Amino acid sequence: MEKTFKRKARQDGVETREAILAAAEAEFAEKGFALASAREICRRARANSALMNRYFGSKEALYRLVAKRLFGDLGAPLARLHEKAVDEKSWRAAVSEWVDDMLFMTIPTERAQKLCAGLFRHEVTRPTKFHDEFKEAFGRPVYEGLRKLLAMKVKDEERLELLTTSIWAQVSVYALADVKWHKSFRPAGVDNRAWAEKVAAHICEGIFTRVK
Repeated sequence: MEKTFKRKARQDGVETREAILAAAEAEFAEKGFALASAREICRRARANSALMNRYFGSKEALYRLVAKRLFGDLGAPLARLHEKAVDEKSWRAAVSEWVDDMLFMTIPTERAQKLCAGLFRHEVTRPTKFHDEFKEAFGRPVYEGLRKLLAMKVKDEERLELLTTSIWAQVSVYALADVKWHKSFRPAGVDNRAWAEKVAAHICEGIFTRVK
């Protein structure tokens, strides 16, 4: 009897913690750090503030963890794509994967991508005190991952930096745009996912044309 009770308590704790995290992801992505409410996070999670403080300590600590889950988990594979490039074919595949994954990370299609795009947009347009920390921890490795890929073909440093920043800008504009603006980026009747595929192909064609 005692063993059953303890197992249930542990399971309830895990579920409650995950519910708070999921609620916080949605709240921060929709409103940004400053306007996000700890009370609203608890309401969404159907948990009380004492539990939130017990599991996460503070709103700041919860925000850091949310950023790690959204930026870190989605972005980490992009930072290592250059390791896959061993010849022309694998290099092109790695570049295409970087562009494709970045676009799908920033265009709201699936829940995780939508939340990541929302948090990214808030951090860039209304930077928090964590902005520089997040940029170095999550943004810089992804940027450097692309730069390392392009450096395999581009040896001139100035040209390399220009190409890397221009590609970064092309994919980032989708994350910075409000959801309503996304419609202005694509033809009528074409959904986000289908358009992202066309945009990714267009960007990659430009890269492969310029870099030989």
